[in-house]
Amino acid sequence: MNALVVGAGNIGAGIALNLIGDGYEVDIADRSRDSLNKIRDRIPKIRTMEFDALDHASYSILGNYDITMSALPGSIGMTFLKNAVKTGNKIVDVSYTPEDPYQLNSIAENSGSIIIPDMGFAPGLTNAIVGYFVRDLDIVENVRIYVGGIPDHQVPPIDYTITWSIEGLIDEYTRPVNIVKDGKKTQVPPLSGIDMLSIGTYDNLESFYTDGLRSLIRNIACTGEMFEKTVRYKGHAEKMAAIRDLGYFSSDRIPGCNLSMFEISERLLLKTLFRPDVHDVALMRVEVDGERSGRKLKRTAEMELHYSDELKRTAMDLATSLPASITGEYLMNRNVSMSGVIFPEVLSRTQGYFDQLIKNLIRNKINLRITES
Repeated sequence: MNALVVGAGNIGAGIALNLIGDGYEVDIADRSRDSLNKIRDRIPKIRTMEFDALDHASYSILGNYDITMSALPGSIGMTFLKNAVKTGNKIVDVSYTPEDPYQLNSIAENSGSIIIPDMGFAPGLTNAIVGYFVRDLDIVENVRIYVGGIPDHQVPPIDYTITWSIEGLIDEYTRPVNIVKDGKKTQVPPLSGIDMLSIGTYDNLESFYTDGLRSLIRNIACTGEMFEKTVRYKGHAEKMAAIRDLGYFSSDRIPGCNLSMFEISERLLLKTLFRPDVHDVALMRVEVDGERSGRKLKRTAEMELHYSDELKRTAMDLATSLPASITGEYLMNRNVSMSGVIFPEVLSRTQGYFDQLIKNLIRNKINLRITES
């Protein structure tokens, strides 16, 4: 079986490595020759091709593959999906588009395509866990998601290093946050709602609201609260809020300059925070409170994943690329009769999917500690 990975960045490369390691033939496509050259240097077995998501003629190649994995930047992710959905293919997407992928549901159903959007770390793995946790509950009371990638030790000046898209990182700090409170959807400012917590061996962490619930609000009803909070070292949120409030993330063009403050900040942050010499850790806790047959239940999943010295891969790469590639393998190897836009929390109720997800995460040395009380 063969797979096409569209997007030759860090996560796209990670997905390709996972699939090749499991014996699949993999091509990777990108419009950047430089990115493709770097991929060839890193993964000699891989085949590369130039692909422009804005060129409609490019999409004819999708029919040559058993699965298409999209790891494009969020800014062009929806453009890709709008064109790919017409091909009748199976597509797993980790791009986290600003637009709601569900708008493509009727087109996907008509073409016979299946799209699994937001299938990364968070959203993605976190959504699948929530979907599995609520599958047999009569009442869902609360859903709380705490997730983040941090350096394995504090690194001044903001105790953070870049392990994924800088564009996506800034977006996290500026986009209004949708949460559920008292069973009703509402909005809160990003970087607000600061709480202190510990996950695994890491103490004295803080968490704050970020807009990661996405489809969970539509697909899972709760009577209490539902939120996602990003995890960082203590004091990070206050520093980033000050930078944001001073206008450094503004998209307005600077008079006499071809760049916006957002673009300038993006370049500065990438230059100063990209520290490949500093290893990272991905932290996650998912909590679901509910009721089944009159009994109160609390289900929790917790993960502490470190940089892999053996594989020379970041924790964020593994935490994001593995849920995506495992999902792609599931779709290739199962006779999945569904079509349409299927979010991870819905897919996790499909027979055998969640078991395969957990089994393959464990095989890749990612252990989730799941408890129920």
